[in-house]
Amino acid sequence: MGVVKEFECILHGPFEGSHPICPENGCLSEAVTQVFLTPVTIGSQFRKRFDAGMRKSADMYQVDDWKSAKAGDTSFAGRAPVGQELLWGDNCKKVMGHSFAELTGLAAKPLIVDKRDGSGQLRLDRNNGMREAATEAGITRRRLPKAGEVTAFKGEKGADVKAQALTV
Repeated sequence: MGVVKEFECILHGPFEGSHPICPENGCLSEAVTQVFLTPVTIGSQFRKRFDAGMRKSADMYQVDDWKSAKAGDTSFAGRAPVGQELLWGDNCKKVMGHSFAELTGLAAKPLIVDKRDGSGQLRLDRNNGMREAATEAGITRRRLPKAGEVTAFKGEKGADVKAQALTV
């Protein structure tokens, strides 16, 4: 027997069956549609996995006061995640060991780092070490792959030479 589904005959009402054929004697089943009267189980396995994941996250981050949060709110009561709290006044010096003014001065100085291969040093003058390092390493250089196929207009003078130059 096939999967039992729920159907509704416009003349005789709802019924269950494997095919959309009305069980009423003499019904031609011309107006039978599938309906969904019984709700699908609402993700009991999904909910269990989600709850277990939330418990594991709470244990990892040592958070025991989760709350239901609105969009834009923190997901646990009154604390910012570790390392993302606001540092007002002297809190910066207490947490980071230097005042904000000292850290700003350090950020303005160039950063000099030894290269991994020992071929010298890398000097970063701008206050964006990631961009500077990527430029120095050649990561940001635009590189286009060679063309696999090039079409040239025969009527244009020197088109075949230009096309060949693109594929070399």
